[in-house]
Amino acid sequence: MWKLHISISILVLFGFANKTQAQESDYAIKLDSTIHKKWVPTGLRLGVDISGPIYSYIQSNKSSYEGSIDIDFNRFFGVIEAGKGEFNSSVDLTSYSSSGMFYKIGIDANLTPKDPNLNVVFFGLRYATSTFNEKLKGVIPDSGWGVQNIDMIQNNSKSSWIEMNLGMKARIWKSFFAGYSLRLKFLKHHMYNQENFSSYFIPSYGLTENINNWSFTYYLQYRFEWKKKPIKWRGE
Repeated sequence: MWKLHISISILVLFGFANKTQAQESDYAIKLDSTIHKKWVPTGLRLGVDISGPIYSYIQSNKSSYEGSIDIDFNRFFGVIEAGKGEFNSSVDLTSYSSSGMFYKIGIDANLTPKDPNLNVVFFGLRYATSTFNEKLKGVIPDSGWGVQNIDMIQNNSKSSWIEMNLGMKARIWKSFFAGYSLRLKFLKHHMYNQENFSSYFIPSYGLTENINNWSFTYYLQYRFEWKKKPIKWRGE
């Protein structure tokens, strides 16, 4: 699975490399001394994660749906992401489920600021938070004290964490972009009702027992632009 992720990512990256060589562009203008407002936003991208539904089909016990907005501020992008995740598991006579919403806010740094077609290789940081509900239900077999039934609900568990992202966004046709992001999630902070049970799965983060988690996201985006972006051409 990891080799498949990496292979697809490399193909996407190099498949659009030939689109970055133009010295004239329909999407950018050459930055010179007459342009002063470099930090005025020039456009925003609306995106949808397409990997979540694919993973949901492959792993029927998980589902994830996510959308994103990024606003273009010259070399940086302000980013907001939000979605919903679910997880179900059963072992012997016991079942567990977790479902809830997650939200992320952060910034991406453009590592290819001279691309005239506005393709992007980026490094980013996110602050993420999730609020979710959990259910634990089942039967503990007779161990000398009789059969014990479990039926517990834990609502409004909350978690937060930090993400480091590395990825790309490549123009595939007019204002449509495709891209991917490799995410490292760490510095988890978790709050739950300790009178019930310890949370097992956090939407978008993963298993709570892990100090950090990795994930890949593949997405499609559409860029709304209200003016050409001023950039320095390659080689300057």
